[in-house]
Amino acid sequence: MKVVDNGRIVAPRSRREVELTAFSVRSGLGLSPGGRVSMQPLLEETLYEVIDGYDFRVRSDRDMRGLYGLTDERDPIIYLSSSVYSALERGEGHARMTAAHEFGHLMLHCGLPTYRAFSDQYEPLYDPERQANIFAAAFLMPEASFRRCATAREAMRKFGVSLDAATCRARKLQHKFLPDRPILSIGKKKGSSKRRTPF
Repeated sequence: MKVVDNGRIVAPRSRREVELTAFSVRSGLGLSPGGRVSMQPLLEETLYEVIDGYDFRVRSDRDMRGLYGLTDERDPIIYLSSSVYSALERGEGHARMTAAHEFGHLMLHCGLPTYRAFSDQYEPLYDPERQANIFAAAFLMPEASFRRCATAREAMRKFGVSLDAATCRARKLQHKFLPDRPILSIGKKKGSSKRRTPF
């Protein structure tokens, strides 16, 4: 059971259902089945062409009152805080995940009924935030392509995500990464002698 965050729940969806939705959305948008998604052009250009009434807005951090992003429950509008938007412009992984999370709310919940929870605990399948997190991970890191990544560093590079996002995705998919090799290893080998000068 999960504690209700804001007293709102949505129609239940299994992890598999949300993963399949993310895969279907990627396909419907004509994105490659395993490549990196360019989130900024998606939010600022593509979605205007494919979703009636869609809008994307950036608000000051103060106006967002501590929220990184927000999706309107009734109208297809995504809001990002100005700091997250700046990070998205720089291609930072956490901002890309935030943008994909809000896109998940748009695809899964916008225009659909939400319900007031009558208990302070409920099954995770009803949690809109959990559903949006699953969507974001599956949308940015499709399973088949993700499983071909040998290391967390490779997944981070390929999908433009943070280390936390890559390791969380690996854990959920029960995918074992090989340990990342250090870039430079400095240490004295056993039995090595001091460098001799030619004098």
